Amino acid sequence: MKKLIELLGGKFLFLITYVGDISILSFLSLKKIFKIRIKEDILKYINEIGAESMSLVGIIALFTGMVLVMETAHTLKKFGAEMYSGSLVSISMIRELGPVLIALIVAGRIGASIAAEIGVMKITEQIDALSVMGVDPIAYLISPRIVAGLVSLPALFILSFFISIFGGFLVGVFTVGISSGVFLYQSFKYIGIKDFLIGLFKVVVFSIIIINISSYHGINASGGAEGVGKASTYAVVSSFFFIILANLIITGLFYFV
Repeated sequence: MKKLIELLGGKFLFLITYVGDISILSFLSLKKIFKIRIKEDILKYINEIGAESMSLVGIIALFTGMVLVMETAHTLKKFGAEMYSGSLVSISMIRELGPVLIALIVAGRIGASIAAEIGVMKITEQIDALSVMGVDPIAYLISPRIVAGLVSLPALFILSFFISIFGGFLVGVFTVGISSGVFLYQSFKYIGIKDFLIGLFKVVVFSIIIINISSYHGINASGGAEGVGKASTYAVVSSFFFIILANLIITGLFYFV
């Protein structure tokens, strides 16, 4: 019993320390956004995070919209309410599925890359060299990625929303037999500016989580190539966990409080 309590206590203290370190890094990286020296880096990271993820996000959003209409129309047709399939697609994508899917895609695709890149720099002592030369590693390595994430993820969110509507439109109109005008009208009837702003807020928070957690694991990498691999894995898994947790908290605050 004593060993169990000690184990649980150790895990709890580790979690508190971990969250505290990530919070401090997030605060510093956001604070140093205005100290970014090389503006070209922001464009490079926007290309890596946003432009190169666009095709994958678009395909997944298209398939998601199609699947949502297939699932909902099958059930709603029993009640003669299949016309509301478009509403369910738009509400789902703008409130929950859109922000979370994009964050998970970016975390899996970019998070591991960031952790590996910074991890290699850490192990090869390039980060120490930056400090010796008077260059702030956070402002040089993390803050530009934060700016790129704050630009890229909202753009991907908006893109995925409209593509998912298009995917649902294809299935709803050409397979289920819903009138095109009715489908589009229902798709935009029940979403408001609040839903859109909350969706944007979610992806902004998720981008900060992904970049900072991935950078944290990269900075703390050790043990050669194996350590870099572990850092990449931990970065993705931790990002997934905190994305879902943050989504739960934000949804609860805005829709249930």
